[in-house]
Amino acid sequence: MIRSVAAIAAAAVLVLTGCVAIPDSGAVTEGVVDVSEQENGLVFLAQEPEEGATQEQIILGFLSAGISPDDDFSIAREFLTRDEAQRWQPDAGVIVRAGPPEVSFGSETQATAVVAALSEVDAGGALRRPGEDRMLEFEMLLQDGQWRIAAAPDGIVLSSFHFAELFRMHALHWMTPDATRSVPEVRWFERTATTLPSRIIDALLDGPSTWLSPAVVTSGAADASRVGEPRVDGTTMTVTVDATQIQQQGPGSLQALSQQLALSLRTVGVREVIVEISGRPDLSASSAASPPIDLGAVDPRPLVLDGASLRPIGAGASTIEDVGPTLSAIGATSYTVGAEGGVAHTGTTAVWIEAGADPVTISADAASVGTVDDSGWVLLQERSAPQRLLAWRDGERVELGLPPGTGRITAMELARDGSRLAIVTVDGDASQVLVAAIVRDAEGRPASLGEPYPLPLLDGVATDVTWSGPTQIAVLAAGGDQAQIATLVVGGDSEQLPQPGVPVQALVGGSEGTSTLRALGADGSLLSQRGRVWTAADGLGPISLIATQQ
Repeated sequence: MIRSVAAIAAAAVLVLTGCVAIPDSGAVTEGVVDVSEQENGLVFLAQEPEEGATQEQIILGFLSAGISPDDDFSIAREFLTRDEAQRWQPDAGVIVRAGPPEVSFGSETQATAVVAALSEVDAGGALRRPGEDRMLEFEMLLQDGQWRIAAAPDGIVLSSFHFAELFRMHALHWMTPDATRSVPEVRWFERTATTLPSRIIDALLDGPSTWLSPAVVTSGAADASRVGEPRVDGTTMTVTVDATQIQQQGPGSLQALSQQLALSLRTVGVREVIVEISGRPDLSASSAASPPIDLGAVDPRPLVLDGASLRPIGAGASTIEDVGPTLSAIGATSYTVGAEGGVAHTGTTAVWIEAGADPVTISADAASVGTVDDSGWVLLQERSAPQRLLAWRDGERVELGLPPGTGRITAMELARDGSRLAIVTVDGDASQVLVAAIVRDAEGRPASLGEPYPLPLLDGVATDVTWSGPTQIAVLAAGGDQAQIATLVVGGDSEQLPQPGVPVQALVGGSEGTSTLRALGADGSLLSQRGRVWTAADGLGPISLIATQQ
């Protein structure tokens, strides 16, 4: 189903050529910030330049040496002239390649290496898929009778396997404009952990990626920078930033910044962050004193329409009003519920439903299943206007133009933070998943869509999409006579899930990944994945729909 395999897909078997694999494992020490290797893995040792190596061998050796980051890529620097070894910046980014580089020469000292780029990671750890080759320019020079590279592109080149072994996903946390919700963004950093906390801190201070920035805010000042290395005491980390932070954002920004940093550093064992200003010992703030932030968690129990009752499957009371009789009466085939109410779809009509009130028709021309945020704004597409989306709340209608070239939309869903919209478009027998930022005005009204972030192409016609976690999307597509389900991490990897074995008509995600992903069988069964098998819930009669909880 996944046509453009994610660059970070791990290989099960590797034949190592030109490098030595050394087991390098170490357990994370419980109760302290992890500043050592986080996970089991391999350390790769690249070959050093050989005596009398040709220009091509030097270039290929240099590109291969990116697998050895130890001692600030000291092996890779041996392929460079003394001056270039001082200038070269390996942290500028990563190209994840498919196949070996192809080197050609315009002259004896001018060379180009063509790399088929599966993906690229910038200096801040943000991943994008360019979909085209990259041409890397080199200048060669004889130094002490040996060919060396006098000018090399910054950054490193890795195979997909080596990238998967050397880098790990981490989430930076931005905030919604009202500062009530976290909006995570996946970044990739080396798993060598002595520099990892600093890399995460620097990336957060640099701000969100361009595609996401119109929808979120950050407490880090635009020109602020870290001063020195963070200090660690147990699970508490103290981060010092320069005075630019308070000059541009004010002293009150330190509290919110400490909270953003604490959320972003959780994956390295940090539980509290203290932010202080260099030279100002009187100015500091701790994340421990910050108000709680909504991380998008929802009730993990599936919410189903069972007969004329909307109820969760599992023990405990529901916090959502039972509007099952209304859903049953209008013949709803889908329902998405937020804090202010929900939007139902009947196949042709989108209907707003609140407990204790009559249903309100939003559109009798609904081409797609609607989605809703917690403030009651509904987004959907109408058949008569394929190049725009309709935003609706309490009878107010706002039109949002779609990006040029957007194909036929078959499904869409808002993330629980209301800042990101997953859109599935279909072109022939292939489907594309796009994630666009929702740009809002000062009153929270949707105003426009940001530039979409593309995810890998999928084989088959996708019919449903759902957020299965804060950064993970699940997609349902038809592939032959079987339902195909894949999960895609926004800015991360992709996974083909096992086939359910029965026809599936809808997917609904929770907030904890595939463990809370549910599928609605065409026979009304409620399916969940256990290990590598989809199983139907016992003791449950045919259900009409599974509701999406925002």
